[in-house]
Amino acid sequence: MKINSMIKDAIRYTASDWRNVLFLGLILFLTDYLVDLDAPSMIEGFSDIIILILVIFLSLVEVGYGFRIVEETVKGSYKPPSFHHPLNLFWHGVKESIILLFYFVMPLILVMMGVSEFEIISGIDFDPLIMEYYLLFGIVLFLCFNIMFQGAVLNRAHHEGRITAGFNILKVFQKIRMVGLRNMLMVSVITIIVLYIIKQAVFDTLHALPYVLPYIGISVGDIISMIIIAPFLTIFTIRLLGLIDVEEDSD
Repeated sequence: MKINSMIKDAIRYTASDWRNVLFLGLILFLTDYLVDLDAPSMIEGFSDIIILILVIFLSLVEVGYGFRIVEETVKGSYKPPSFHHPLNLFWHGVKESIILLFYFVMPLILVMMGVSEFEIISGIDFDPLIMEYYLLFGIVLFLCFNIMFQGAVLNRAHHEGRITAGFNILKVFQKIRMVGLRNMLMVSVITIIVLYIIKQAVFDTLHALPYVLPYIGISVGDIISMIIIAPFLTIFTIRLLGLIDVEEDSD
């Protein structure tokens, strides 16, 4: 499937059911609002613990929903999945988060340790170089780790969401080779552009809207951003990931 066709498909797919977009937006809004609400006090009482549990649950449901989109996409679905069986979404979110840590946090720690060890052995200080090119360095690391993570997600999607499929490195590399490194890289770049550049630009623009809702102290622009824009862009990018693992004749 060509990139233009994939983008059109992802837009149609996301816009085909606004109920799920708005429901995901509500989850994103509640998570963000509860974090801001609880941030000044941190954990000082029972209510703070309840809020923390709720934030964790909603966040993991959100992650699990993203996996369900990929899973149903590779099976040929043309409409966003519903939020039925929230506990199932929650457990998928738990597994996805563990895999995310495995493919992002651990490699990042190993890279930093490797750079540090090389500095000690060679006597060369890489800190000025890293600080000068930290953005490029970060993008390259993100792309490398994200491609591995994408392969793990797609492999899980073909194995009923089993967490072991995400850690099967051989199968993950086979999936990356089958789907194509170029396609993986393309989706990663689009994800960066959409979620970190376009999204932030839209958020900054809407944040400037003057009207603030009473009692909650949030502007109308922030609500539009969180409940409509953010979930739409999130579903759009996740759909793209699933589409690169769909056979040409299924389009």
